[in-house]
This record gives sequence, C-alpha cells and structure tokens, in this order.
Amino acid sequence: MLKNRLAGLLALAACGAASVFSFAPLYLGLLMPLSLAGWLYGASRAGSPRAAALAGFAWGLGYFVANVYWIYISLHTFGGMPGWMAAGCTLLFGAYLALFPALAAGLGRRLPCPEALRLPLLLPTLFCASEWLRGTLFTGFPWAEIGTSQIPSWPLAGYAPVLGTYGVGWLLLVGTGVLVAQWRSPQRWGAVAALWLAGWGLLNVSWTTPVGQPVKVSLAQSNIAQDMKWDATHYINNLRVNLQQVRQARGDIVVLPETAIPAFLADVPPWYLDTLRDAAGGRALVLGVPLQGKAANAYYNGAMVLTDPSQPVYKKQHLVPFGEFVPAPWLFGWMYRFLDMPLSGFSRGAVKQPPFVIGPTRLAANICYEDVFGSEIAQALPEATMLVNFSNLAWFDGSWAAEQQLQMSQARALETGRYMLRSTNTGATAIVDERGQVRARLPQRERAVLEGQAVNQTGLTPYGRWQNTPILLIWVLTLLALVWIGVRRQSVANSF
Repeated sequence: MLKNRLAGLLALAACGAASVFSFAPLYLGLLMPLSLAGWLYGASRAGSPRAAALAGFAWGLGYFVANVYWIYISLHTFGGMPGWMAAGCTLLFGAYLALFPALAAGLGRRLPCPEALRLPLLLPTLFCASEWLRGTLFTGFPWAEIGTSQIPSWPLAGYAPVLGTYGVGWLLLVGTGVLVAQWRSPQRWGAVAALWLAGWGLLNVSWTTPVGQPVKVSLAQSNIAQDMKWDATHYINNLRVNLQQVRQARGDIVVLPETAIPAFLADVPPWYLDTLRDAAGGRALVLGVPLQGKAANAYYNGAMVLTDPSQPVYKKQHLVPFGEFVPAPWLFGWMYRFLDMPLSGFSRGAVKQPPFVIGPTRLAANICYEDVFGSEIAQALPEATMLVNFSNLAWFDGSWAAEQQLQMSQARALETGRYMLRSTNTGATAIVDERGQVRARLPQRERAVLEGQAVNQTGLTPYGRWQNTPILLIWVLTLLALVWIGVRRQSVANSF
C-alpha cells in the first residue's frame, strides 16, 4: 500500500516536471493541460483534504524544481556555494513554491461544493487563485505561471489582452478540468473547442493603434561573463565594450543592458560619459546603471537616457529577493554574507514612474524580472507607447532562464499591446511586437548589436485598462457561488 502511494506521488512529481517543456524555448504549450490533468486527477481522487494537499505538493515540487532549476547555477557556479548546499536551497525553494498548489488541492477537497462542479470549476479556480497569491505574497514570485505557457501563439493566448495570463491560465485549467471530469463526452469536447476557437479569434483583434513611422532601434548584447562583469581588473575592458557597441549601433534609439556600467554613475569618469555621448552622435542612448540616492545607504538599480540629462531616471521598484535585497535579514543574513553578491541591498524606486520621452516615443523602462509582473508593467499605460527591458541573466548562464523570461516579456507585450525591447547582457536580446511575436533576436552568449524597427502604439487593451481586477472578481464570485450552493445542498441533505 505504502509502495503504491509513493509510486503515485512520484508519478505526480514527474507529471509536474514535464511542464517545463511547455514553456520557452520549446513552446510546447499543449503539454501544459496534460501536466495539469495530473494535478486535477491527484487532487480530485484523494480520499481526504490532507491526501489531496500531499498530492498537490508532490506535483508542485516536480513543477517548480524543473522550472526554476537554474537557481542552482547562480548559487553554486557564481555564488560559490558547495553543490550539496546549492541543491538543497533549490529544493527548499521549490518546496516553498509547491505549498501553493498543495493549498489549492487541500481546499478543493475540503470546501463544500456540488460534486459535479468540484473538478471542472472549484479546483481550477483555487489553483489559479493560489498562483496569484504566489505572485503577490512576500513581494511575489509569479515565474512559470501556467497561462504563460500558451503565449504567444496557442489559441488561448488571445485572452491575454482581455484577462491577462492569470485569465489564460484559468481558462486553460477549466477546460482541462471539464475534459478530465468526463473525457468521453462529445459535448464537453465541443465546449472546450469553442473556448479555444474564440481565443484564436481574439488573437486576430488589434487592440491598440500604431502611430507614426517605425523607429530604428539598436539593442546591445555585451556578453560579459558574470565573473568578469564585477571584477575590477576587467572594468576598463567592460567600458570599452560599451563604447564599441554604441559606435557600432545604427538605430535612433540605442539601448545597453542592465548595469552596463558596473559602477555607480557618480563614480564613472566624466570623460568616459562624454565619449559615450559623442559616440551616440545625436541619437538617444539609454542604458542601465546603478544610481546613488540622496541618503548614504540609498542606491538603486537604475536606467537613464544618458544623452538627455533632462529626462527622469528610472529606479527599479520590484527587487529580487536574495539578489537585490535580503528579506528577514535575521533569518537569511548568512546567505547574504556567504554569497557576497555585488551591489546587493538596493533601495526601491517609486511604483509609478514616467516614461522616457524620446521624440514621439514614450519608452517605459523595466529592469530584470520586473517584466514577470503583468499588472505592474501595465501601470505605465496609457502614457507609454513602447516598453524596454534591461536584464543581466548571466547569473543563470547556460540554462533556460533567459528563454523563459523572454516568453514572459512576450506575454507583457501581448497584454499591453505594446512593443517590448529587450537589451540583455548574455541573452535573450530581442524585439517583441504588440502581438507578442519575436520580430528579431540575437543568439545567447554572443556579443552583437541587434538592429531592427519598433512601432509606437497607443490605446488600451482591456487588460491594460483594468489589469487583474476582472479575473480576480470572477474567481471571488465563482468561489462564493460554489461554496454557497454546496452549503445549501448540505443543509437540505441534513434536514432529512
């Protein structure tokens, strides 16, 4: 009996792990409903809420360890942690994330609900609500949302400009639940097919309007290894790479990646900054650079238009836990000291900041994994006509992390109806259009400048106007209705 139970949990973990292939770089989105079917089956067939939570945890552990395995690279290869310790931290982080699908599964078995609706509606809604909680609690970590797996071309991606990726994930899971509940029913297959066909139709809707002529852009990928980027002996060479790439660029807007200058702006020799401006030759040069604040201990992961001092600087507002700040230093301070990461302990910028004004372009900046947070990116609308991401994912070099983040940038472009420009250190540098399609990109780990065109867009998608509010209301009303009906039916049954 115990052996069979253990085999079932291992099967659920493997089912969760298989989801990694549904995301970039493979984009096999149809694998996601198959993986989710395992979670639904395990949660619905469990004999008790505790057994359901355990099944949900097993699935979640496989899901998250497979999708965030690259944390091991940053801790071991670049952070200097022993392999066993880095593997343990990665496993613990995966276990923490797995608590969310476990909570959804346990509640899905405990809450009163009509049995016919438990699998196709209650469990999917709780799962997606737990995803939103995961993306919000303790600053949030919404990496590998199930809806992102459908971006940019699977039919359900058409709902992203309306309900965001949370809504896409909910529709995906509801459709999966409908089929798992009665997979032999032609009517249910027809309903799910109609849902997907409607999404395909929405993919062809133009939610925003192009304005003006296409803008020529140059996106630099410096390809400086992580162990060289912050090494003082390579500082001059790193600055030289920036200068060479600015001189090579041909676009009207030239973008250098996150912390392209690996020092505080105030500490950079003025002659070098003047040389960069001269190399830009009257074009806009936008780059990532650490910025010091007014207080002695305030500094920011920032971006600025170097060629126009009148422009406001952008200060990153959503920081990476354990990378840019340490939550609960009394508990995790040892990790902060052990890794000795450069420029940790950043301060947060304001939640809403004005875009850069470059001719007709209103360019809204986001840095590193800020493009994982759909509702925060949408805060730049309607003022922004284009989005730009500055990243340095050399911490995870050799993994799928950069490709996964590119897919999330594609989701943000589709949700907002805006082009997303991505300038990264080692990849993935790309131009993404307003439909989430990659127009041009550079191979990873290659030093080059991506030349292309981007189009300014105006107008608002439904998601750009209301962000996550509609889907959250749908979930709340769905849960209240299901529980209310379940309680009433229990009372009627108990009265006899």
